Amino acid sequence: MMIKKTVEIKNKLGMHARPATRLFELVQKFNAEVILRNESGTTAEASSVIALLMLDSAQGRQIEVEASGPDEILALRAVIELFDSGFDEDQ
Repeated sequence: MMIKKTVEIKNKLGMHARPATRLFELVQKFNAEVILRNESGTTAEASSVIALLMLDSAQGRQIEVEASGPDEILALRAVIELFDSGFDEDQ
């Protein structure tokens, strides 16, 4: 099965190296594949910092987060919380 949800990028600088690394580290804790898709349809596996940086994800943009695997619900919830917190950066 696969679950997905759309989130807004809230942090001021968008998806740059620091949040991409935090997201990468977070998804490593789960037995799930997490894929992000930007508004223009570009996808990136959350297991690749380089792919995440290529998403062109600025503040205010929408990102669809998709998770599949045994821990998909927990992984999706954790990723959504990270996005909602603005990656704990000053907004």
